[in-house]
Amino acid sequence: MYKRITLILLFIVFAFELGAQNTISSPYSKYGIGDNVGFTNTINASMGGIHNALRRNNFVNHKNPASYTAIDTQSFVFDIGYYSNNIVLQSGELKSKGNTGGISHILFAFPLSKTIKMAGGILPVSVIDFSASESFPADTIVGSHKLTYDGEGGVNKAMLGIAYQPSFWDNLSIGLNAEYLFGNYYRSSTLTFPDSANMLSSRVESNYSISAFNFNFGLQYFQKFANEDQVTIGLNYVLPANLPTNNQYRHYTFSTSAAVEILRDSINYENTTGEIKLPQTMGIGLSYERPNKFLAGFDLGYAQWSDFTLQGITYESLLQDNYTINVGFEYKPNIYGNYLEKLAYRLGFNYETGVITLRNTNISQMGISLGFGLPIKKQGTHVNLYLEYGKRGTTENNLIREDYFRVGVSFSARDRWFFKRKYQ
Repeated sequence: MYKRITLILLFIVFAFELGAQNTISSPYSKYGIGDNVGFTNTINASMGGIHNALRRNNFVNHKNPASYTAIDTQSFVFDIGYYSNNIVLQSGELKSKGNTGGISHILFAFPLSKTIKMAGGILPVSVIDFSASESFPADTIVGSHKLTYDGEGGVNKAMLGIAYQPSFWDNLSIGLNAEYLFGNYYRSSTLTFPDSANMLSSRVESNYSISAFNFNFGLQYFQKFANEDQVTIGLNYVLPANLPTNNQYRHYTFSTSAAVEILRDSINYENTTGEIKLPQTMGIGLSYERPNKFLAGFDLGYAQWSDFTLQGITYESLLQDNYTINVGFEYKPNIYGNYLEKLAYRLGFNYETGVITLRNTNISQMGISLGFGLPIKKQGTHVNLYLEYGKRGTTENNLIREDYFRVGVSFSARDRWFFKRKYQ
């Protein structure tokens, strides 16, 4: 067991050494708490993001904690993944390309008893990274000047969940995740005078540090038929969250020499407290599965983003309630056949009406995904690959369309840890 734990820790360290890379900023990460990472588990994502009615014994479906009871009573499950998101931004005739990426999830699950299972992990929730500028010609008061707006940061979460499958009603599972949300939201606006060496530049900075708990409830009801096929109905509800923040406000002037900024005057420094209010979200899903052969499922989701507030300010004119639909399918030709027949082939589709509305236009999003589950020699251990093409937004009304191509890879392992060997 010590060797296994050591290997897992080395894998985690290696994954963090890869780090997160970012060579392009999304203008849509300016709104709300930033840009949703896109997916948090390769298996879910390759099937269009379905999760409400998905139960498996070899990976951790953290989005519905009721699914943890599918973990074997003698198994420890470990799941880690990495993603890369290649983006093309287009507005009119202008195009920009880049890439974002990082660790998508580190998750684990294990049994406490025959009816109680536990899971935990750490994963990103959102990324904030935007930069925009506008230039103004010289007027009678000042020379030409430039305004630059920047933002960076994001929200992560560490979670610990528990699920219970009553012995007197073994078709039902209920679960709860306690989630610790943490991160920061930094934004600034900078005024510079490119044509004047005598004018001081100025910058206003705001930084909100986030640290709070939230809770995610899940329920699944599943019914097996005589031929072992199974139908599952899943429900999921995430409470609205009030996230206390520690705020830093800075307003200062500076000059630039040899591309180095030199602080000249501190106009205003303030440290205050505030709050970010996240909306409630809920979803329902249905799946039909023939074990070791195929699975088909779909989810419907709702998030009340019209209730979002940032430091007491509402954004009803920019943020709206979001409706989502996710459809997914998995097929395994023959688990006893040759290697290609043992693979899991996955397809998915997702669509959301969009959280953001600009110039009377919804910034909707849709994507088509493809994935493979590659078994390795040890039973219950897989390498999972994920590909998705999608788009968000539109070029109409002088807006920006974002085409993306996501690639994800994860390693999920299920090993028997909780049993005594008869022979040593």
